[in-house]
Amino acid sequence: MTMEARAPADGVERHRIHLCGGRDAPSGARAAIDLLTAPLFDEIACEQIRLMVSELVGNSVRHGGAPTWKDSIELTVDVTQTDLRVECSDPVGGFDVPRSPAGFGLEIVDALSRDWGVRHGALGSAWFEYARAG
Repeated sequence: MTMEARAPADGVERHRIHLCGGRDAPSGARAAIDLLTAPLFDEIACEQIRLMVSELVGNSVRHGGAPTWKDSIELTVDVTQTDLRVECSDPVGGFDVPRSPAGFGLEIVDALSRDWGVRHGALGSAWFEYARAG
C-alpha cells in the first residue's frame, strides 16, 4: 500500500491510496482510511466509513478487476470542510449493480452515505459521499 496526499487547493484535500487487490485489500483499505478519518470524525462515523470502504474495495475484488494481489485498486479520498468523498477504482471498467444482490453491502452504502454511485469506463469506479458533522 502507498499513499499520496495533495495539499488543500480549492478547499479540497486529496489523498490517493494504492492497494494490491486480492482478499487482503479490504483490510488494507480500512487501515489506510483509519489514518485519514480518525482525526476528523467521531468513532461512529469512522466505523460507518470503514464499513462502506470495505464494501467498495470488496466489490473491486469480487466483481471488478482486482481478484489477486497482482491487481491494483486505487482509493481517492477527498476531504473538504463539509464532506468526505471516497472513490474506489479498478481496471475493469466498473460493475453493474445487481438486481438481486447476493449480499447487503450496497444497501448499507446507500443507507449510510449521502450519495453513491458507479462509474463505467476504462477505469471503473464506485464512490460514496459522507457529510461531515459540525
